[in-house]
Amino acid sequence: MLETKRNNPKSQLPDNQCFFFRYTKKRNKKKCYISKMKHIVTILSIAVLFTACKSGTETQNTEAEAIAARVKPIIQGTWVMTDYITSLQQTKSPLASSKVLKDIVMLDILADSINDKGDSMGVSGSLNNHEGLAFNIYFRKGHTETAIPMEYTDNDGSFYELDYTIANNDTTLVVNHYGKDNKVIAKRDFTKWKQPVADYDEPSPLQRTVNKVLFAGKYRATDDAGKTYDWELTNGGILLGVEGHKTYYVFTDFIAEEEGYLVDEMCFDEHEKTQKPFIFSIKGDTTYLYQAKENNERTKIEKGDLKYTLLKQ
Repeated sequence: MLETKRNNPKSQLPDNQCFFFRYTKKRNKKKCYISKMKHIVTILSIAVLFTACKSGTETQNTEAEAIAARVKPIIQGTWVMTDYITSLQQTKSPLASSKVLKDIVMLDILADSINDKGDSMGVSGSLNNHEGLAFNIYFRKGHTETAIPMEYTDNDGSFYELDYTIANNDTTLVVNHYGKDNKVIAKRDFTKWKQPVADYDEPSPLQRTVNKVLFAGKYRATDDAGKTYDWELTNGGILLGVEGHKTYYVFTDFIAEEEGYLVDEMCFDEHEKTQKPFIFSIKGDTTYLYQAKENNERTKIEKGDLKYTLLKQ
């Protein structure tokens, strides 16, 4: 049997080209090796970067979970501006106290408003007691050990953080206002609404707070004919024992009111056929309800005859 030689291109080259062939082949192998190594390094770099990002994300998630677990039970609930409550206790007048209702005056923080990632939650509230407000708070460390950032800023670049203090088992929510230089411009305290709220109660915590401070309680009521009754007014704006009426509402928003309507006014059964408005004044334990009369030009509301005198029991 004849032996067949495999066709070897190198054997067909002249001797003076063999070295060049071997050198070129060797150099090509080196290039291939370097190319492969670059590819491997690129893959490893991507893998390291991905691992680092994943690790960083996991660290952030762990930190958010820890902050959320600490903060949520403390801050959840409804909160009303403490200075407004203090002012109402002193003035007994929503009109007189309305001057302190500036910027954020009420916050509603619900536990079920946390987002799917678990790193933030939604907050609603009231701005100037006139406009609605909604923003997120983030479970990240703020400027103090207990503060967390708020998704709420001013046009001048200043920003806000949500904080809290606990003294004698009483929690105060604090909104810290920072300038662009990270220095505190102002602090505002908020008091938590702690009483239960029924489905039929007034939904606004600020309104319920006004009711609680000024009106809630049991009264001996005397009408303009001298007849007496036992009345009760609740935090939720419910009237008990008041014949022909079921609810009451106290006006607290004076921003859009004309000068002639700037009075302390409450209304029985607002927006109902049985609606009856009163101008009121409170002196000590006695509340006076006067007929609210609008002039013919409908430019102002005036105090009419005294209709009821309420003595708190």
